[in-house]
Amino acid sequence: MMAVHPLRIKHLKRLAGIVAAFAMSAILAGGAVAASTSSVDTKVISGTRTATIANLSLGSVNYDHIDQTMSGTLVLTVDDKSGTNAGWHVLVQISDFVYSGSYGGSDLVADNFVLTSAADPVKIAGQGVTPPHGPKVPTTSPVGTLKSAREVVEAGVNHGKGTYSQNLGVQLLVPADTAAGTYTGTLTVTIVAGP
Repeated sequence: MMAVHPLRIKHLKRLAGIVAAFAMSAILAGGAVAASTSSVDTKVISGTRTATIANLSLGSVNYDHIDQTMSGTLVLTVDDKSGTNAGWHVLVQISDFVYSGSYGGSDLVADNFVLTSAADPVKIAGQGVTPPHGPKVPTTSPVGTLKSAREVVEAGVNHGKGTYSQNLGVQLLVPADTAAGTYTGTLTVTIVAGP
């Protein structure tokens, strides 16, 4: 039996490895599997923006010969499910307070209903409140009569993507010698896209 030099064995093993690699390459090239691609998608459907204020009773006053004021707090809830990132702002306006009763009273004019304060909005769900982008009380104070629409809260672009609550302090002037009965005003709450 003839002895093989260890260096030659090492060389033969390396040569066998190279031949095996070439053979494998040839097999893979000849029998390659064709790749294909496909896609998976989904849609997010745009929802709505809503702004609502819960009904409020200011209570009662006794008939009197002097002006009287009634105070209360409106609770505004804003929800932006539009998915548009446009931001928004909310306007509030009151109608005249319509009289109902048996004593021939006159409506109380909308000028008598005043917004006295607007609190910072509080997050209920979704994106947090992020100063200075909002939701926030507008830079121009919303305090004053609600006979004309007043902006009470706003959110900048890419902000206000959630549900928020805001307390609005209000006051109604009941003039002297106002007839006994019930006086009801209608609030209009409008949410508009854009800061």
